Amino acid sequence: MNIEFSAPWALLLGFAALIPLLGRGQPAISYSSISILPSDPLSTLFDRVLRFSAAAAALSLSLGIAGPYLSERWVERVGTGAHIVLLLDRSSSMNEDFSGQYMGGRAQETKGAVARKLLAEFVNRREHDLFAMIDFSAAPIYVMPFTQDKQAVLAAIEATSGRGHGATNIAPGLAMALDFYSGKPFTGSRIILLVSDGAAQIEEETSDQLRQWFQETQATLYWIYLRNPRSGRLSEKPANPNESTTPEYLLHEYFQSLGVPYRAFEAENPEALQHAIAEVERLENLPLHYLEKLPRQDVSSYCYGAALVFLALLLGAKFLEVRSWPA
Repeated sequence: MNIEFSAPWALLLGFAALIPLLGRGQPAISYSSISILPSDPLSTLFDRVLRFSAAAAALSLSLGIAGPYLSERWVERVGTGAHIVLLLDRSSSMNEDFSGQYMGGRAQETKGAVARKLLAEFVNRREHDLFAMIDFSAAPIYVMPFTQDKQAVLAAIEATSGRGHGATNIAPGLAMALDFYSGKPFTGSRIILLVSDGAAQIEEETSDQLRQWFQETQATLYWIYLRNPRSGRLSEKPANPNESTTPEYLLHEYFQSLGVPYRAFEAENPEALQHAIAEVERLENLPLHYLEKLPRQDVSSYCYGAALVFLALLLGAKFLEVRSWPA
């Protein structure tokens, strides 16, 4: 626990705590011969308690004014769930609906809009997962690292509601997603959830590098393929497969050769997309160890509370004070 101060200069006010210890706060009462009064241990104790209370009140107030706080820190949490990277296609074709008709980036019927809505519902249902997010089209865009802050994840998903643009280039997005797991301890499931309506050729050197990274990280890959009626099916081998006419089928074959758990879902409509996300949700949850960053915590209220207690004690003693002896 590391305590810091936002206004450390105010700690100098703490020297005021020495005043009640060095001087007498009660006014003197004239008496003809105080030497004949018997010793009174209870009064002596009461006097010391009041002096201590006054000193403690001054010290507490100076600490409160100095603004003490617990600095931000990392704490280890243990739960069940998965580390999930949302890899969302933001190419121009995501502005189409599931029939292949262009709808515009803001239309609620586009493949991108439906995917965002269902992904947001998916995030809300997952209690203990950590989510990261990447958008991609011609190049990947780093959106956010792993976090359990659902509001931040939902805001990141909503932020992709603009019009998509560019071509579909999956390889750089996959490389960035795998880098999220680099050097991290293996706890819980590692999932890359790829949501895309197309594919592109992956060069041989890049494909070998991706295969190596998948095997090193042991990340599970789920591809939700948003297929329109003009696209081929992943499960049906075309008569003449090639990179220009059937890139999705060849990408599916490549994913099957990665040596890690992989499953593809073909979603031809919003209902099929919802079913695909529900299938992903039924993953087995493994014990999940993760570090959570706690923001700094202001503790000045405790100082002011302590000062209030000591000042109330002094105020009570003030009301009981005898101002003059009866004649």
